[in-house]
Amino acid sequence: MNEGKVWPTITPDAGKLTSEEQRSVTRGEFWIPEEDRVSYQIALRSLNAQAVPYVVSGLYAIHAYTGIYRKTHDLDLFLEPGRVIDAARVLRDAGFRVRLAEPHWLAKAKHEDANVDLIFGMGNGLGLIDEGWYRYSRPGILAATPVRIAPAEELMWHRLYVSERHRHDMADVLHLILCRGDEMDWERLLFRLNDHYLLLSAHIHLFDFVYPGHRSRVPAWVRERLCQKIAEGPTTGDPLLCQGTLISRFSFNIDVNDWGLHDPRMEAIRRTCALPTVREIAESDVWHE
Repeated sequence: MNEGKVWPTITPDAGKLTSEEQRSVTRGEFWIPEEDRVSYQIALRSLNAQAVPYVVSGLYAIHAYTGIYRKTHDLDLFLEPGRVIDAARVLRDAGFRVRLAEPHWLAKAKHEDANVDLIFGMGNGLGLIDEGWYRYSRPGILAATPVRIAPAEELMWHRLYVSERHRHDMADVLHLILCRGDEMDWERLLFRLNDHYLLLSAHIHLFDFVYPGHRSRVPAWVRERLCQKIAEGPTTGDPLLCQGTLISRFSFNIDVNDWGLHDPRMEAIRRTCALPTVREIAESDVWHE
């Protein structure tokens, strides 16, 4: 879709940017420091050799779909929960130190100074990585190694829920719509969001504000479906519910800690931690920590 298109590249005066802002500047080709490249190559080739299915997500996937590069210090690999222990064991045998960082969604593998995140769920507890991430993935090359790249729809779905003060993925979502909206499976994205369609609607409104000349990137039927769902949705909701915790762990702490509102994030995490496949991950002896 985007072949032949030239998107404008703006390079601000680096001296006027904070270190965090400099990390967000578009730099062109995806670049990995050589010391990290070696570690990533060991991880990816070890997993490939043992036929452990995974998809690469994170900033590499964003670059694959939009051409935007931001400096990163880790590699995000998404796996179904049932393959996490296999992946951790393979990486441990390859010289990585593996630990379970968050029992409901995240393990980490470290080799030298390189970090590989093994992500098997969503931080807010709403879902686990399923086979659709792999089924709809696309081929790619990372660290001179064949990989599968997370599908744009699932990548966007995952990032819709990241709205922390220190990290807000709204721009990634809008860039995905701009660069890939014409070819996305919007039906699958709507299915993923289910009752959280308002979150997508809000980002589409932001997209129209940021890119007023590109409204066609979002199909007309998607806009109509969302408008219909909003019109037919409940006119009132639970006054004691704060869904803000689903998109930010910190910004809505006051709502649940001081104002007594219900926290669906913690409820979702408790449900996820009780699942047999997640308990198996937490109880495995594969972890160094």
